[in-house]
Amino acid sequence: WKTTMGAVFGNSGNASDDSKPDAQKANVFDPSAIKAVLDLSTVQAMRKKYKEDHTHSNLKLFLGFLSCLVGVSVYIYPVPFPENKQVLKWCVILYFAFSSLIQAISFVFFRDVVFQTQTKKYPGKSDSFYIRIISKLPRYDTNYQLTFKAILNDVPYTLEREMDVQDYFDSEGYFYEKKFWNAVETLHSDVLDLSTKKKAN
Repeated sequence: WKTTMGAVFGNSGNASDDSKPDAQKANVFDPSAIKAVLDLSTVQAMRKKYKEDHTHSNLKLFLGFLSCLVGVSVYIYPVPFPENKQVLKWCVILYFAFSSLIQAISFVFFRDVVFQTQTKKYPGKSDSFYIRIISKLPRYDTNYQLTFKAILNDVPYTLEREMDVQDYFDSEGYFYEKKFWNAVETLHSDVLDLSTKKKAN
């Protein structure tokens, strides 16, 4: 990655074709830092149009709270060891069960999801609609993959775009956020058009 990015940002002038970069800066040799900046910018762009669905985050917090309660109960249970072995066994089982659920939510059901809108219900209609956004930046790759899934009545309409990170960062790591927002808005409009056209057909 370091060699690749050094060559890319050292020789490319794509980003500088745009207006002045924003004050936000990232280490161009750190792919996780680049992805974090792009993910956050995607979320900020979408929050201008939609309310975020925090259901899965709240569920993880609730399960984490239950895990803490289980852990604390082991210490405050009034019966001493070894009489409390049964309680201790069930607390350990419950703790690992809750922890496993949190991991499953994070890495199975919502892996790489950076934003999900609240479900919209239309008055007088049975239609429901929400958008889920997934991002990836593969290791040793300069293409940031952004996937929009528009789910209309449980039917997904998916569009994916690859965005070359050199188009949105200059050689010093300064981020061209407005230019990136334009790309996000284009992808958002395209996926809305896709879902509307397919529904009409």
